[in-house]
This record gives sequence, structure tokens and C-alpha cells, in this order.
Amino acid sequence: MFQVYPELPVKEGIEDAPENISRRQLTGIVCYLFGLFMRIFLDLGKFHLGEYLSKQPALLRMLGGLVYTGVYAFSGVAFWRGIWHLMIQDVGEKTTQLIVVLIGSLLVLLFSKVSRSLISSPLALCLDTHANTFANTSYFKRSPEAKGWFVVDVIFTNLVVRQLIVFCWWSLWSLENSFLINNQIGERDSYVSYDSVLMGYAAATLAYTLDKLIMKSTSTKQYITKPLQYLVTVIAFFGSVNVWRGVWSVYDNFLFPGIGKELNYLVSLCVGFLVLSVMLLSNTICSDHIASDFDEGEIVNIKYWEKKKVESDSDEMIPIVE
Repeated sequence: MFQVYPELPVKEGIEDAPENISRRQLTGIVCYLFGLFMRIFLDLGKFHLGEYLSKQPALLRMLGGLVYTGVYAFSGVAFWRGIWHLMIQDVGEKTTQLIVVLIGSLLVLLFSKVSRSLISSPLALCLDTHANTFANTSYFKRSPEAKGWFVVDVIFTNLVVRQLIVFCWWSLWSLENSFLINNQIGERDSYVSYDSVLMGYAAATLAYTLDKLIMKSTSTKQYITKPLQYLVTVIAFFGSVNVWRGVWSVYDNFLFPGIGKELNYLVSLCVGFLVLSVMLLSNTICSDHIASDFDEGEIVNIKYWEKKKVESDSDEMIPIVE
């Protein structure tokens, strides 16, 4: 998401010096605008690129999808990092502000029926299929045939809905810094956030279990099933944030400690993307899709691969792994 600038102990209070604040403000704005415009551009061209690649040989189609995924994910990180920086500088991390932002953003997403968009890995995985990579993930699901409304839909999705998602993550993450082991992203903390690791995976297990129980339930009473589904969604959101918060702290302290920070980041990026690609899960790193609460089926989506028959260019049915 973003890297916190290291504390400068040379002079007391220097971390709050005007030039440092201005620098953080500038880097936040640059990252935010770059990520926002790149995401809008990529969303606008997603349908046409997907249509073009679908007519190409399998290898070119796969490589094109991976490149698109990588650029889309890079833009998403810049977008998140920018908002995260700007919220710290402009809103602050006092408990009252954080609670207001968290509850307000969460309620808007709940009433907008897209609260499931808050769920991330390890509870929301996205397989590397052509359809998933180039799926329509905007809020109103407008297609390019809608012309002007399609453009409005893409802009609204990135400028409003996805920002609300970041607000929820930022406020909950920062709020927990006041009550749990403090976790500064990009810094080696005094203590690893094992509390978030434990709470995150416990909440993830609970959400997964409840979701399975709801799926097996034969009740058709909406006043029972709907509140339970929203409860699972909130628990899954809490679990996702804490898994990320805890694992991030573990990585800051223990991942490739023998090399420099910049090289560490580069190696982690390459290894992570390579492993996810081999597992056919690279789409997961940019799967901030707008998920509707009206969608039928599981809320917690954990699928690594499955066998499926597809039609090849020679019209022969062959099994592949996706």
C-alpha cells in the first residue's frame, strides 16, 4: 500500500517539520492521481483489450493477461498508497476521526449493497482466467455500448466506491494501532503484530465456517439469512484486514533480512508475482472488484484451481487446469 518514511532522530520534532509534511502530501497526491487515472484508463480499455486477446493464441492471451494484471495491480497500489498518505495528513489518526470514517464508509457500502467488496485474500481469491481478468467490475456494470454512461460508471466506481473501500481499510488498520501492537508499514517495529495474525486467521476461520453453514441452511426467511450474510461479510472484512496487518508486520521484520530494503521489496515483488502466477492466482493482487451483496452463492470465495472443459480452436473438448 505505502511506505512510511523512517523517523529522523537527529532533531526533536523534525518528523513534523514543514518540509517533511509537504513531501508526504506531495507523494500522496502524485500516487493518488497516478493510480486513479491509470485505473480509469485501464477500466475503459479493459473490454476492448480482452476482446482482442481472446482471438489470439493461448500463449499470447496468457502473457497479455499477466501484463494487464501486473499494470492494474501496480496502479492499484499507487491508488491505495496515495489515499493512505492523504488521509493521515488531512484527516489524522485520532480515535474519533477514525471511528467516524470507518462507520460512515462501512454504512455507505452496506446501504449500497456492495459491502462484499471489502473482503480480500485470504478470503477472496481470483483465478487466472481470461474471463476473470477482463470481467466488468464497475459499480453499475455498464458496458461500452452504453457510451457516456459507461464512462460515468467507470469514473464513479474509481472516484467514489473504491475510495470508500480504502477508507474502511485505512481507518480500521489505523484504529487498531491505538489498541493493538503498533504496526508502521514499511518499518521494522519493536514487536511483531502477532495479535493481528491470530485475530485475522481466527476471524477468517469463523467467517468461512459461518458462510458454509448459511449455504447449507434450508431457511428461506430473508430477515434471518440476510443479517447473517452481512455479519459474515463484516467478520470477513475484519479478518482480511488483520491477516494483512499481521503478515505485513512479519514480513517487515523477517522477510529477506540480509539484504537492503529496496532490493528486499524488488525480490519480494518478483517472487510473489511469480508464485501467484504459477498457482494461477495472480488476479488476486488486483481483485478489488465491486462485488454485489445480491450475488448468490458463497461470500467467502476460496478456490485455487479446478478442472474444466473448454472448447479449443479445433473444436475439440480438452481438460485444462484453471
